[in-house]
Amino acid sequence: MALPGKEAVIAHVVSISVECGDCGRNRWWRPDQLKRFGVTGNTPLAALSERMRCVICRADGLPGANVSIQAAFVDERQREVLMRSSRRA
Repeated sequence: MALPGKEAVIAHVVSISVECGDCGRNRWWRPDQLKRFGVTGNTPLAALSERMRCVICRADGLPGANVSIQAAFVDERQREVLMRSSRRA
């Protein structure tokens, strides 16, 4: 999770939920799956809604821009486990 005064970035999350407000489609994405949208680990979470579009609405000729983003953050215990496991590899 981001420190007070710091903006949360993709590197701080485990997954992102993207829900379309028009058609109701909901999908969970891992941060590594967002690379095709030009998202990196340093991309602020606030910038995601500008980049994400609903493919179902786009296929129907609609803008598909009415999406909401929800992030599932890595807590400190998970971060420690991930760091230990990455050192072993």
